[in-house]
Amino acid sequence: MKTLHLILLVFCSVCLVAQAAVQADVASFRQHAQQRNQELNKAGYNFDFRCGVGKYEKPGNAHCAFVVPSGGAEQQLLFWVETNGGEARFLLVGPDEREVVSWSGKHGEQVVVQSLRPGKHRLEIDSTGVDAGQALFCLKGNVVVAADLDPRRFQEIPASSADGFYWPYILFIPEHIKYPSLFVVPNNTGFATEDMDVLRGAASNDIKREAELAERLGCPLLVPMFPRPPMKENDNLYLHALSRESMLTTVVAWKRVDLQLLQMVRNAQLLLGSRGIRSDGKLLLWGFSAAGSFVNRFAVLHPEHVLAVAGGGVGWPIAPVGEIEQERLRYPVGCSDLETFTGKPFDPVALRAVKWFLFRGGDDGNDPVRFRDCYSETDAEVIRRRFGQTPIARWPQAQRLYSDAQLNAQLVLYPGVGHTWTPAIREDIAQFFEKSLWEAIVEKNEPLSK
Repeated sequence: MKTLHLILLVFCSVCLVAQAAVQADVASFRQHAQQRNQELNKAGYNFDFRCGVGKYEKPGNAHCAFVVPSGGAEQQLLFWVETNGGEARFLLVGPDEREVVSWSGKHGEQVVVQSLRPGKHRLEIDSTGVDAGQALFCLKGNVVVAADLDPRRFQEIPASSADGFYWPYILFIPEHIKYPSLFVVPNNTGFATEDMDVLRGAASNDIKREAELAERLGCPLLVPMFPRPPMKENDNLYLHALSRESMLTTVVAWKRVDLQLLQMVRNAQLLLGSRGIRSDGKLLLWGFSAAGSFVNRFAVLHPEHVLAVAGGGVGWPIAPVGEIEQERLRYPVGCSDLETFTGKPFDPVALRAVKWFLFRGGDDGNDPVRFRDCYSETDAEVIRRRFGQTPIARWPQAQRLYSDAQLNAQLVLYPGVGHTWTPAIREDIAQFFEKSLWEAIVEKNEPLSK
């Protein structure tokens, strides 16, 4: 009997030691995978999927999916794995359900460069023979991963030419509605595409990311699915930035996406009203980079529809004046010819009713003035000559113009921040919108929605 007890004790001790060793391996693998993931992100890999593998981490197959837009550009694929024994097998399947790439390994990585076919791709990682480990798949190139949206909270509204909008939009309804304003976040793919799968995927990620803020604000959220048409050399048709040519194009589907957005808003308000949700207040607008330019310019074009606008990563905030020293500043440098697009003379007083929060990172090297899809060379020359060669040099000039125009505006420069936002900046944006909403209710002496 004593011998049996001794055997059981030894067996349990061995199991505990083995379990402790596996836990140590798991912690080490996670650390190595996270470190490699961060290195690859810095190297320009813009999509990653990292997961635990093996019976101690994730029994069975791990998988993810992404959409490749049309265009024929090459993608760089990287497969990385680290296990304590046994191979993990990566299998990438294309839109036709055929194998594109496969690779197996216990420790190390493999890089593959090729042009993936447009459409949905699926990655599967089989780790049947693995006890514990980490797997990492990274991609550098044009790619979109659609977010998983709860259909009870998110609804895609189809395009309706009869209602004045030629592209779909997604609507998110918070559990608790506090204010009658609609929260609008224009989409921004980051590359040229008219592929609806890509636009839908990008917009789904935008709205999922911003749903938490919409829930906090207590406002329904709308994200459009506008395209970014391919452009010829020196072309300025950048719908996601509301560029000058985007205001002038006669292509019906691309024409005046600012007005299309207003029609989406009206459509959403009717839909919300049919559900007993009041949404007749002015808009909250939030956008970053090209979308930051979009919301800045939209608010100048349509101040009567806007309560508050937050725009980040803006290279040049549109000047709230028509001219400087008798030099006319046309849209989107300034406001000298707004009547061309609005049908009425520029009214600087109307801009004072809008609350503005515009920001840049102090280390943000992205300068849209350098690129012809954002500004024509004529407009870029005026900006550089009048206001400075770099965004940082131009920022004090923009601050002065908004102050001199007596706008309710904050133009903030965040030291040490690149072309991105931080949690602290997100909190500043949230508080800015909360304050704007509360002040609007106080000014109208209206009760909060229950």
